[in-house]
Amino acid sequence: MRQLYILIVTLCAAFSAAAQSLNPADYDFPLRDVAGYYSANFGEMRPNHFHSGTDFKTDGVEGKPVVAVADGYVSRILQSPSGYGLALYVVHPNGTTSVYGHLSRFRSDIAEYVKAERHRLKQNRVDLYCKAGQFTVKRGEEIARSGNTGSSQGPHLHFEIRDSRTGKTFNIIEQGIVKPKDTISPYIMKVHYIEVDSVGGVPLNSRPETYAVHKADDKTYRTAQKTPIKVGRNGYFVVETSDRKNDVANTYGVYNLVAKIDGKAVFEYRNDGFTFDLSRYCNAVSYYPIQRSSRNEAMRTAMLQGGTDYFYPTLVNRGVVTTAEGQIREVEFVVTDDCGNTSTLQFQIEGKPDAECFKGETPQGAHIVHYDRDFVGSVDDVVNVVIRKGSLYESIAMKMGRSDVVIKADSSVKVLSPAYAIHDENTPLQTAIGLVFKAEVEKALQPYTTLAMVRSDGRLSYVGGRYRSGNISVRTSSLGTYCVVADRTAPTIRPQFESGQDCRSRNAISFRLGDNFSGVSSYTATIDGQWVAIDYARSRATINLKDEGISGGVEHTIQLTVKDACGNTTSWQGTIVR
Repeated sequence: MRQLYILIVTLCAAFSAAAQSLNPADYDFPLRDVAGYYSANFGEMRPNHFHSGTDFKTDGVEGKPVVAVADGYVSRILQSPSGYGLALYVVHPNGTTSVYGHLSRFRSDIAEYVKAERHRLKQNRVDLYCKAGQFTVKRGEEIARSGNTGSSQGPHLHFEIRDSRTGKTFNIIEQGIVKPKDTISPYIMKVHYIEVDSVGGVPLNSRPETYAVHKADDKTYRTAQKTPIKVGRNGYFVVETSDRKNDVANTYGVYNLVAKIDGKAVFEYRNDGFTFDLSRYCNAVSYYPIQRSSRNEAMRTAMLQGGTDYFYPTLVNRGVVTTAEGQIREVEFVVTDDCGNTSTLQFQIEGKPDAECFKGETPQGAHIVHYDRDFVGSVDDVVNVVIRKGSLYESIAMKMGRSDVVIKADSSVKVLSPAYAIHDENTPLQTAIGLVFKAEVEKALQPYTTLAMVRSDGRLSYVGGRYRSGNISVRTSSLGTYCVVADRTAPTIRPQFESGQDCRSRNAISFRLGDNFSGVSSYTATIDGQWVAIDYARSRATINLKDEGISGGVEHTIQLTVKDACGNTTSWQGTIVR
């Protein structure tokens, strides 16, 4: 009978969830003993990605029971210091997979398996794929405890439902799988207008003109400006919006936005779900220069040249609004959250005289880079730049050259080159570009030489790359200002106990790690010469050694070695009684 059940689950999971919709009756709530509040919803704008799941609060603590939402089997187990941390993937008979992230511990048999595999592989980070039936689960059965592992900023459960065949994520609130209390309509904070001109097929945009809005009633907003907003021949709007839910202070992303001109829908954004290859397109869905520094959703009501129409069920003229001189047009934006609450913003626009319209000019010395063509360029025979087609969301007039930014580097990082600006950080990329810097570096520094990004305030952040034969090469997902640096400073290790201390009453053997620049990249520990697993809480810069299996009540020798991303290594050795 058990083999028949496994066969049914496996065969059913090979097919996509029917009609791209889910049946709420098929799923349980994934947590027990919690108030049931939400800290983040599906599709929120995050740095370079849409949020792929729903985050549930765990009342500020770890250790809440996490249960399987439906019958199935564990298909994948992840333990990582970043991302989802400790995570489980469970395949269900209806063709979906549920994902549970940032866990603190697994069900006992799963935990024993992970422990054995880490020791067998001698790896701290493991990504294990399981056979059907290896770990079966029943609906409502406890499979883990909630936690704060991986790239988590506080205790919560990250939960997803995906199509098992395609990997597409589902918007589980909009589909009614979980039902937060929400009678609050979305908030609309501002509206921006951007004029668009074109020179040689390259779109050139004006600076955003920003207009305040106010509430006319609970669901209706108006611009504070009473007269029509003056607009150019061609342009589009950016709506700054966010959502709320009852009884919590968190802000959430919006599900749907419709733009209407003279009563006709010309643009619609809707996020029912996506595959992960589409996630980075959030940089084109949003207005990136505002979004990267805003807590709101800066929704661009137009599709860029190199964007995807996947999120746009309605699209007329790519959402660009054409207005003749003196023409009065009625504009309405309808914003809807994942629980069906709506808000509208209404105002009028009037076409400006042609002489007052924005006229774009290509900056002197700029390189024209088309979104649908490869580009290879250089600066001063020092920096080579390779941008493949599809990396940009739209064609740009790219500025490259020496930067006059004042670099603020402390004594632990040595700057080895001037700063070079490769356009600017406000232009996002869909895929990475290639940079090659030429530099003469003294031999002693070569193994520790890398590239750094220079922020607008002069601060440095690690990018990567290694020095080989006079060049430092790297693939980077950001335009901006770069320079060559060398980092010779090793990471720091601070044991949370004294060497020789009796640690039998301690829950864990803990160390705090630190690094000046590139960050900790690897770590290895032994106890009495035997490899032991390490749990690394990156957000807290803390590691715990897993010392199961060592004999008790005697002195043990610990050796811990930590390396940063630039190759600097440090070690600590000491003893404890355990």
